[in-house]
Order: sequence, then structure tokens, then C-alpha cells
Amino acid sequence: MEPVWSIGQATNRIDGTLELGIGYLTPGQKIMLEAFAQDDLGQAWRSYGIYRADDQGTVDTARTAPEEGTYSGIDANGLLWSMRPVQRADGSVPGYFMKSGSAPHAVTFRLSSDGVLLGERTVDLHFVSADVRVTEITEPFAGKYFCPEASERGPLPAVLVLGGSAGGLLWSEQMAALLSAHGFAALALAYFDWQGRSGLPNQLAEVPLEAVDRAMRWLQAQPGIDSARAGVMGLSKGSELALLYASMHPQAVRAVVGYSPASHVFEGISIASVSRRSSWTHEGRPLPYLPYPGGPKSWTPAELAQLRKLHERALEISTDEELEAARIPVEAMRALALLITGAHDATWPAAEMAEGVLQTLKKCGYRWEARHEHFPEAGHLIDIPNLPVTAEHGVRAEAAAAAAREAWRTVLTFLQRHLA
Repeated sequence: MEPVWSIGQATNRIDGTLELGIGYLTPGQKIMLEAFAQDDLGQAWRSYGIYRADDQGTVDTARTAPEEGTYSGIDANGLLWSMRPVQRADGSVPGYFMKSGSAPHAVTFRLSSDGVLLGERTVDLHFVSADVRVTEITEPFAGKYFCPEASERGPLPAVLVLGGSAGGLLWSEQMAALLSAHGFAALALAYFDWQGRSGLPNQLAEVPLEAVDRAMRWLQAQPGIDSARAGVMGLSKGSELALLYASMHPQAVRAVVGYSPASHVFEGISIASVSRRSSWTHEGRPLPYLPYPGGPKSWTPAELAQLRKLHERALEISTDEELEAARIPVEAMRALALLITGAHDATWPAAEMAEGVLQTLKKCGYRWEARHEHFPEAGHLIDIPNLPVTAEHGVRAEAAAAAAREAWRTVLTFLQRHLA
């Protein structure tokens, strides 16, 4: 008898638990399960596990650990996050899994035993639920809006999502899609793009804060939205922007989430050597910022490998007056705050800056909840749960995957408690 697959459901979401079982095997039979996927650049990724069937002739990845493979221990999603890039014809391999949109993540599973292929199945893991309406926005800003169908509970809470220095809608689109699957109206905003698409700035320098306010006002004005239950969430430079916006527009934001946040405004990032500029402007004026050591930055490969040191040095060499001028005035917020960091952050000292934010709020007698969730084994990029992980130097892939899942659960719980 051929093996029988039990795999997934029509509503599979990327942030859920993969259901993968094989039945009608011979008790004790050794099988290999391989998982294959392509990222949005067409690069192939692969993971595998070698399992032994139990006394009933079944293998269930939620209850069975592989005897060897790209991951160890019992983890139903192990074959998803442990994928590694397949070497290209020229011998090179990419450093990260590129997922630039919210189309389903297609994964093909192949089953073999003793080198004989016994079957394969493909599963689509979804970011967007079937009951969510997706709208691409080009005017008066560039973004993508994810709105669940009308809820019996009444008007929907809303979240504005801001990506980091990768630009465009990277990270923000997937996060907004996942939020909508859990009952939030979510808008992913592109506030700059390295290729200048959609008429956006092609440098992360002097980005107007008004762009964020325009998007937030648009979101709050949409039909079926409760404008009083709006939040903002960002990653890295996007969290710098999220905290800044919540500080300067306190009446608009009820909750703020910062993945790998900053406590100060830093110098803008350019693709060419130009004069020093702030990352952000407000009412036509550049905001005070902390300059990086050396001249204007065009980010050489050597500097990119030393980003944390550059940011630490910027904090160290600045005077007290410069630090205070560039500090994000978080005490002006009227929002509940959740800050998420990893100890092995190679981009900037996010954990130390998050603690600085909390100390500022404590000193001023801040009335709203402010939390710092720290992951001792994670890095800067605490990514989308269950996608192939980008493990930074010193970070184990298992730890990066666990942090992504736990951080997402923490964020959902926080937003559901305070906005939903």
C-alpha cells in the first residue's frame, strides 16, 4: 500500500502550525522528507529530515524528531524555517530569503525511502485570509491596505506598519497581511524606496514625517475603522520612525510596537556620498540627529559589516546637548508601548536603546504600559514567523526561528489586548 499523506488545510497561514503526517508506512521504516521553495528572486531553498515510522507505521512532524536533517528536535515547522539556499551554478549562495510581497509561500514536500521517490505534495502557506480585501495605494502615498470584511464586533482596530532600511514594502506588507488575518485593518506604508519606485525618495534621508501622518489619517478615515483604536508598528529604522510619530502625534496613536528600536534620530542613509542629512524632517525642517563618525556615508561593504560599532560610536562621541536634541521625545506619547530586541543585534544597540526609552518613561511617571521583550539568542532581524531564517553572525537558526514565532505571538497578544 502506498503511503498516505495528511498535510495542511485550505486555510494554512504562514504563522500557523504545519500539519504534516505520513501514514501506512512499515513500522520502523526510515523515510526522508524534503521541503523545497523559491524566494521572490527565484532562488531555490531546501530543507530535509530523516524520520523513522512509529509502531503504527506513521510519521507526524509535530510528534517525531528527525534522526538527522536541517533541524533537530520536535518542531512541526522545522522543515519550513530550516530551509537553506541551494548553491547556484556559479557556486554562490544568497544570504537571505527574499519575500517581497504577500502572495502565498508555496512549499513542495517530497517523500522518499531508500532513495526511491514515494510521492510529493505542494502546500500554499498564506499571508492573506480569504475574507480580507487587499487594496494597492498609489495616491496620496504608496502602500498596501489589508482590510477584513465587516466584523460583527463593530468597527475594526487599525495598525500602520513601517518597514526598515530595506525600503519599499519589505517586511511591512507581510506583517500587515498577517495582522489583517487576525482581525486588524492594516496599512503597509512605503516611505522610501532605493529604486525610487512610486515616486518615493531613493534615499533614507530627510523623509517627511508628514508622509506617515498622511497615511495614518487616511487609515483612520476608512469605512468601518475605529479611529480611536489605532496603532503603529515598525522594524529597525521603521521603529525609529514609529516611536517618533507616536511622540509627535500622540493623539493619533493608542499603541506602538518597535522591533529592534532606536531611542534617537540618526543620520540619514544615502546610496551616494552627499552632505550630512537627518533621516527625517518635520514641517519642512530636518530633525536634529546623531551623525556617524567620519564623513558623509555611502556605506562601503566594510562599514556595512560594522554597523553596530558605527551607531555605538555615534552615541559615544555626541555631546549631552546633541544627545538630548536628537533623542526621540517618547515621554510625549500617549500610547502603550512594546519594544522587541535581540542580544546579538549587529546593526545597532537596540536592547540598550530600548532600556533607555523605558528609563525615560519611568522617570517622567508615564501613565501607560511600556514593555521590553528581550530575546537573548536573537539578532537584529526578528522576522516573519516560519519563513527560512536569516541567521546573523552569532545567532543560531533555531534561536532566530523561535524568536520570530514568540515575538509575533507577543505582538498579537499585546495588540489584541489594547486595540481589539
